Amino acid sequence: MREMKEPARVAELISTQRATRQYSQQAVCEEDIRTILNAGRQAPSANNRQPWHFLVVRERSRLQRLVQCGRSADQVERAAFAIALVTAHTGTEDDFDLGQAAAYLQLAAWDLGIGSCIAWVHYAEKVSEVLHLPAELHCPVVLSFGYPASQHKSQPPKKRKPFDEVVYWEHWP
Repeated sequence: MREMKEPARVAELISTQRATRQYSQQAVCEEDIRTILNAGRQAPSANNRQPWHFLVVRERSRLQRLVQCGRSADQVERAAFAIALVTAHTGTEDDFDLGQAAAYLQLAAWDLGIGSCIAWVHYAEKVSEVLHLPAELHCPVVLSFGYPASQHKSQPPKKRKPFDEVVYWEHWP
């Protein structure tokens, strides 16, 4: 039987993980990238369809070109690498699965001290051109990764709505 991480450790990762938009120049080793990718591969999927492909982008010129594929994607060009979430499917079910995979990728990275940030792709034709995607594939999300330029864990906790403002038991108040 596989050893499970302590729930407190997972809760700490969730509460300390933040969007990282400024990265140091430190490279991320291949082993850590593979660990992150494997976590995304393990994400839950509706009917176990696993509609994703993960395209790793490390080439600096390609990272710079990816900035033009979304409205708020400036952080991508400064990243050590990016992962484009690619799928042949469209629809809510697949979008939800890609979201699950993105969360797993980001939490696994944070567990290794690697920051990340999501960039929504607004210009499908541009991203297809930059990534050389076949016509039947599309990429709605690009995640940037790298070691944070400043240490997030020393920052104060994220401002979140109070628990009782977002959680209701059995019925609306």
